Amino acid sequence: MAEIVAPPPTSPWWYRQRGTVFGLIYGAGFAGGYGLPLPLAGQSQPVFVLLGERLGGGAAVIWAAVASALIAWLWRASGTAYLRRDVVFAADVQSDRLIVAGVFRHVRNPLYLGNLFLALAVAVMAPPLGFAIIMAGNLVFVLMLAAEESRQMATRYGAVYEAYRRAVPSFVPRLTPANVPGSVSASASMVSGLLGEAFCLALAVAFIPLAIFGQSGLPAFSIIWGAALTVWGIAGWLAGRQRSSSTAR
Repeated sequence: MAEIVAPPPTSPWWYRQRGTVFGLIYGAGFAGGYGLPLPLAGQSQPVFVLLGERLGGGAAVIWAAVASALIAWLWRASGTAYLRRDVVFAADVQSDRLIVAGVFRHVRNPLYLGNLFLALAVAVMAPPLGFAIIMAGNLVFVLMLAAEESRQMATRYGAVYEAYRRAVPSFVPRLTPANVPGSVSASASMVSGLLGEAFCLALAVAFIPLAIFGQSGLPAFSIIWGAALTVWGIAGWLAGRQRSSSTAR
């Protein structure tokens, strides 16, 4: 008699639509910051300008945003290098492997940690209210995503995952690598990881005209960042079509 394999559990709608939810968070930040009447929104200038006025120039803030985007790139790429893009951008939680290798021996959620650095880089372009919405929204949502993944992994791997959860922090990396018996040690492709998360690098590059030329560099920022998002979106769409074709065969 053939063994009946149960299908993997379906994740909640907000997990499956996490890209849309992230987009709504950023949209709410900029719409709330710039769109509300001034008595409600408060100061309508972007955070990098306001901080720049206090620091004697906004370049330092923008260079800090460049650094934050680069940190986001490296954290996300270090995780994608092991998980691969198919897993990272899959609709449902992928629980077929419990990987404890590389960056996952230091922190359980390197990609979501990268998301927070990415949010910090983007949020400086919004007014204070928008900055607060973007940062709070991203923090709450990545905690929800991480909790859902943790719940499904704990259901599947039981004591092994509990040992992993006790040994490795969720968001604050431990200094020394952890070893968890029963987990999978996987190989990494850093080239794949770095390319798969290159939109973070593109954001860092887009900020450079702002850092050098101030607000007159906004058109260049918009062109670079818009082109990068377009290319990244098309690449993801093509990858999705290729996966669909492979599955159909």
